[in-house]
Amino acid sequence: MNQSSALTYLEEHQDRFQAELIELLRIPSISHDPAYKEDMDKAAGWLADKLRSMGMDNVEILPTSGHSVVYGEWLNGDTSAPTVLIYGHYDVQSAEPLEDWKSQPFEPEIRNDNLYARGASDMKGQTLAAVNAVEAIVKSETLPINIKFLIEGEEEIGSKHLNEFLIANREKLACDFSLNTDAGGMPDADTPSICYSLRGGAGFLLEIFGPSQDIHSGGYGGVIQNPINVLSKLIGDMHDEHGHVTLPGFYDKVRKLDEEERAELARLPFDEESLLKHSGAPALWGEPEYIPAERIGARPTMDVVKFEAGQLKSAIPAKATAWLSFRLVLDQDPAEVHGQLRQYLTTHAPPTVKWNLDFLGGNPAVITNRKSSEVLAMKDALQTVFGKPPIFQRVGGGIGAVLMFKQTLGIDSVLTGFSLDDNIHGPNEKLHLPTWKKGMVALIQFFHNLVDK
Repeated sequence: MNQSSALTYLEEHQDRFQAELIELLRIPSISHDPAYKEDMDKAAGWLADKLRSMGMDNVEILPTSGHSVVYGEWLNGDTSAPTVLIYGHYDVQSAEPLEDWKSQPFEPEIRNDNLYARGASDMKGQTLAAVNAVEAIVKSETLPINIKFLIEGEEEIGSKHLNEFLIANREKLACDFSLNTDAGGMPDADTPSICYSLRGGAGFLLEIFGPSQDIHSGGYGGVIQNPINVLSKLIGDMHDEHGHVTLPGFYDKVRKLDEEERAELARLPFDEESLLKHSGAPALWGEPEYIPAERIGARPTMDVVKFEAGQLKSAIPAKATAWLSFRLVLDQDPAEVHGQLRQYLTTHAPPTVKWNLDFLGGNPAVITNRKSSEVLAMKDALQTVFGKPPIFQRVGGGIGAVLMFKQTLGIDSVLTGFSLDDNIHGPNEKLHLPTWKKGMVALIQFFHNLVDK
């Protein structure tokens, strides 16, 4: 089936699509801060209006216990035609520290083919790539395919009300698979990618209690153990000198990579030079028997993401607190990791302090079928448009919707994306516009491949 009419439409409306993205990026839809509730509603309304303007049916802003979900559909009446649930999210992270931005985070600015703004890449730009590709198709041709949109407003806060929404709307959301452009992105502008596995996670709050109140370090130093010292040692000893996590049984269920996967991961451009360049760190660290791409996508990790203790005064503090973030791989259970961490603390915490551990929640890793017909359709589309086959990668982060779709709706997700090294969640987040435009072309090709296969 010829998609030239959709590609012509895409080219003719490219300036409008870019202007619309800039308009959406001006809305500071920060989901974690109640002060931005009005902006969250504004962003949802903007997307609903966009779906209506391109001819989607049954467009609704559906409430949840938190922020709303935007829904719309385009059904051709053919129940044998593939039905695709397109996922996106309209919420963004906060922009702090503001002083590190070269331009205002919610006043989009184009510099050297990059559009700078909070949410440009994660994920307003990626969401509109899929939306615009669908518009180009429905406005210019008849394609035997069914489309449903689910655009949520809570991804950046863990999609905490999404699963109850899925349970309540199973029939409405019935489909063959989901398309998700929020996964992984591309290592460079010439190399497309498909993600087939996402790490899971588990979060904990660990508190160490010493004296009942802050006490003078001169009067008590040497007889009362400092909670900061204890917590620091406990955290430090959670890794050995080679970067292995030392919790009892932590690796017992970690699935080994087969040779095909190891060869595929070895193709990824995550070498020492590129990782140091993008991170700004002086040297790499971690399990030496695994290449960096394996450490990022196929090995579990533990990191401290926040540490809070003491004040600038000569006192031993009463308390030290750390927030721990585990990235988990296939077959690891967050609840079991909770037990392993608790066992470690029981064994290693000294009697000079008391401790408390709160399990903040977690989710298992997820893997998709790399050889499904829809993944192969995406593979062929990306190769056609970018001129080289996509790399298949395990991504170190997680996307809650992917696991929820699998567990609650019983569907897999096709995971791709058109972001580069775009400072996602950091200052000066950006979107490379030429790559974004090629991504829309690839999505049009993908939808045609679904029909032509």
